[in-house]
Amino acid sequence: MRLIGLLLALLAVGWLVMTQLQSTPTPTLSTEDGAGTAVQAPRNAEELKAFEDQVNRLSDQQNTKTREALDQIH
Repeated sequence: MRLIGLLLALLAVGWLVMTQLQSTPTPTLSTEDGAGTAVQAPRNAEELKAFEDQVNRLSDQQNTKTREALDQIH
């Protein structure tokens, strides 16, 4: 009996998760880079290269900040 209750509870949770996932639109990646421009996830193949460049710039900026912080520690 306990197993049946657990199964029903799991089915209810699964159903609730599925309905939430279907009703909630997927948010786009939007973050501010150092220049103050929004970085958005590409919607097509043409935007992919620009997106990669923006992500690489953000990564390089973060790496520079981390390196500077580590240099101050030492």
